Amino acid sequence: MSRTSPPKSVSDLDIRHFIYTTFARTTRPPTSSETAGHFNCSIAATESAYERLAEAHHIALAPGSRLIWMAHPFSGLPTNFTAELEIKRYWGN
Repeated sequence: MSRTSPPKSVSDLDIRHFIYTTFARTTRPPTSSETAGHFNCSIAATESAYERLAEAHHIALAPGSRLIWMAHPFSGLPTNFTAELEIKRYWGN
């Protein structure tokens, strides 16, 4: 396969997996820009996937934005429910 080949089609499942792995690795959700960069796709395509995932209740977006608030059980905002693993602290719902 040539390095100039277009990227393979990215599914919502691929993006959902990236959201969860980013939460697990960094304790925060990825931005649209980070997700687009990871998959070499447009921010518009990433945000459309975020909206579909939110409509299916796989993630929750901040009202009026395309910022990820939650990907159950992870929360992108501080809550009273925390879990600590080694030096990482995760907020939950």
